[in-house]
Amino acid sequence: MNGNGNVEAVATAIHEAYDAYQSRFRAITRRAEERFVRREWREAQQDASERIVLYKQRVDAVLAQARSMLGDCVTDVTTWEEIKWMHGALIADRADCEIAESFFNSVTRRIFSTVGVNPLVEYVFPDNEPGDIDDGPPVTHRYAWRGDTADVVRRVLHDLAWDARWRDMPGDAERVAERIDAELLTVRGSLGFDALELLEAPFFRNKGAYLVGRLLRDDEQAPLPVLLPLLNGDEGIYVDAVLLSEDEASIVFGFSWSYFLVEIARPHAVVDFLHGIMPLKRIDELYNAIGYNKHGKTELYRTLVAHLAAPGARFEFAPGDQGLVMSVFTLPSLNVVFKIIKDQFGHPKRTTRRSVMEKYQLVFVRDRVGRLADAQEFEHLDLPRACFSEPLLAHLLEAAASTVRLNGDHVVVRHLYTERRVTPLNVYLRDASPITAAEAVLDYGTAIKDLAGANIFTGDMLMKNFGVSRHGRVIFYDYDELSLLTDCVFRTLPQATTPEQEMASEPWYYVGENDVFPEEFDAFMVPQGRLRKRFLQRHRDLLTVEFWKSMQERQRHGDMPDVFPYPESRRLRHT
Repeated sequence: MNGNGNVEAVATAIHEAYDAYQSRFRAITRRAEERFVRREWREAQQDASERIVLYKQRVDAVLAQARSMLGDCVTDVTTWEEIKWMHGALIADRADCEIAESFFNSVTRRIFSTVGVNPLVEYVFPDNEPGDIDDGPPVTHRYAWRGDTADVVRRVLHDLAWDARWRDMPGDAERVAERIDAELLTVRGSLGFDALELLEAPFFRNKGAYLVGRLLRDDEQAPLPVLLPLLNGDEGIYVDAVLLSEDEASIVFGFSWSYFLVEIARPHAVVDFLHGIMPLKRIDELYNAIGYNKHGKTELYRTLVAHLAAPGARFEFAPGDQGLVMSVFTLPSLNVVFKIIKDQFGHPKRTTRRSVMEKYQLVFVRDRVGRLADAQEFEHLDLPRACFSEPLLAHLLEAAASTVRLNGDHVVVRHLYTERRVTPLNVYLRDASPITAAEAVLDYGTAIKDLAGANIFTGDMLMKNFGVSRHGRVIFYDYDELSLLTDCVFRTLPQATTPEQEMASEPWYYVGENDVFPEEFDAFMVPQGRLRKRFLQRHRDLLTVEFWKSMQERQRHGDMPDVFPYPESRRLRHT
């Protein structure tokens, strides 16, 4: 049978591959509740990593299948137009059709190595709109307020029906209600609300579970976000905090945390709900947060296209020092940076392009503990030349000629990464007040420790490689020297025993490839001036071999530290 005769079969195969992907995706996600109840933290992390690589596995498999079925017609555009039309009909009634469209795009972009976009063979903008919010199974449950907030919370916790022991459910209900009532008095000036509307499925990540909802009132005031983080300790499950603001919700769903595992039949409806309580968060980031990062990339591309269409849209160099490995630029109207690997790396970098890409992949599949910026990988972008300043374009064509080329009025970028834009820490400190500067510097040390607890050694700890988010949280974003902590060899600096050794300009002792000397961190990690004393009071242990070896030992024993996306002051009980 010729290629054209297999059009329907290929469309069906892609749809079935996507169906198989979603089935497996949901099966892994469904285990999250059991992992939480049984306190199987390492297994939960493994599930999260397994789910991330699942997408590529399914795309690779159906890609090979399509090539075999189509033969010589595999790159025939007319054939794929028909396949796309038939595929659109197959997914039209799906509640997750937007994810299915992105899956189809992943196949055709690999087939054609499409530069820019080709609307004939991919879904550039949605062909199938997910059903209206009110269609299909509900994604939320309403708990009416009957004059007693604690009663509402008790019903919420009781409905979880987990086969696990609670530490003190009645007490938790009272404590949560006290916080909610106090917030209502502060923000609204009165007690009471009409209902608590809660997303039906809990959100699981690492060692926590999150109930996500909003308080509704008929007086047309904006809903108040409500997030209840739950933990499962030695004495049972308990509510650890009550988060009641848009900023707090935004941090929980932030770009530096691993993706949630949450059972969702209607992704669009859930994203719409989340956007309602976090209106400043982009749609692509919300799809990423619930595990659909490939569709998140689709939404980010659509957002980029819309921004570039605005009059005067112009890329510019990103704030901060230009790196030795990456050329970094940004679009002022969009809080994203674009990172292109240079053809040659400045001294003293000794890494390779392949190694840099492997580091980004390592970050992609690991627990980011709220300290590593999520990165999206793009290939074959076609951008308007008019949106590049001449200095930036000249820099890119010189520094990354193998990746960036001109094609008439377009700039073609073979490969780049995008990350959320943050303020480089060294830039942030120049204008920060003494109080905010001290907070940022102390959080910088805490970020290094949080990453060590997740078996990540950042390598290059210069402040220019860390950034401050709009919420004041310090994030690491430069991955070319990142490695697993357990791969490092931490050593004490040998003491010179001769005058020649003392005067030597180069190390007179052997230094292995993975050797690290924490005593040397003082020169570039510890801030100078008024902040030095504050930093050393809190983080002097970062300069000792003992700290780093103890963190390695914890990794070998399978210890997972607790890292919370909210401050200690928001916890209901201090442990």
